[in-house]
Amino acid sequence: MKVGETRATVRLRGPLGETELNMLADTGSTLSKIDESTAKRLGIRPTGTAAVELADGTERERSLAEAEAEIMGDRVMGDRATVRILIGPDGEEPLLGLTTLETLRLKVNPLTRRLEPAKFIEYFSN
Repeated sequence: MKVGETRATVRLRGPLGETELNMLADTGSTLSKIDESTAKRLGIRPTGTAAVELADGTERERSLAEAEAEIMGDRVMGDRATVRILIGPDGEEPLLGLTTLETLRLKVNPLTRRLEPAKFIEYFSN
């Protein structure tokens, strides 16, 4: 693990099976990302495409899909939910994006570099 990195074991399910991936928690990424080989093995098929902006400002077109995700671990067990994911080329790092973390009611603690339970937030009140 590099300094400042938070990683998590994520169980992904698709129509053809499930797998556990060691994913980098990237709160700067909107969606989670897996590679094409993993998507094919699990039977996760694209439902469309999305333009994404990379950290260096360049744009890429990615396939967009849905999968069921669950965070694994002895300290944190998030919910299990269907989430939108990006499918990138083989060889790219699998990323655990912000919307997946929020959907599973988790957050990254920047001091401990661990995932922690989070509350849903509602700001409007009458």
